[in-house]
Amino acid sequence: MAAATTVFLVVDLLRLRLNPFKDIFIILFGSLLRRKEFSSLTGGSYLMVASLVCMILFGNNRGVFIAAISFLAIGDTVAAIVGLSIGKIRIFRKTVEGTLAGLAACIGVAYLISILPNIDLPLSVGIIGAVSAAVVEALPFEINDNVVIPMFSGTVMMVTLQLLR
Repeated sequence: MAAATTVFLVVDLLRLRLNPFKDIFIILFGSLLRRKEFSSLTGGSYLMVASLVCMILFGNNRGVFIAAISFLAIGDTVAAIVGLSIGKIRIFRKTVEGTLAGLAACIGVAYLISILPNIDLPLSVGIIGAVSAAVVEALPFEINDNVVIPMFSGTVMMVTLQLLR
């Protein structure tokens, strides 16, 4: 994971620093980039770094690691799709509809993880993590969601597990 993250970051940094590399990158992936990603690291770079850090911090509990990354990959994606397509009620820069859809998706993820064999993540802990992921996603932090969501929800789940034991 560390090697893959390093390669990903090097490619992303080369894209930002070297125009010929940037031109090729934009031809290949430009349609996938958000406007701000043309001049900063991509969300994928933040995801790789967050995944590596989560693996290091939460790797001793696979359920927490899987849930934290899945809350980002699934919950944040659902929140964005619903918020952009049907969201009307705005709080900060997000919509209530998107946040609630993301929360529902995260609770679904927590349920699925809780029933996986050989994974120790009680549903109650997963739901607490899901709520924390939805709350932190809705708040107007300047830090990239791809870092905040898995780190915060993973930490909340680890603390909750410790309190329950």
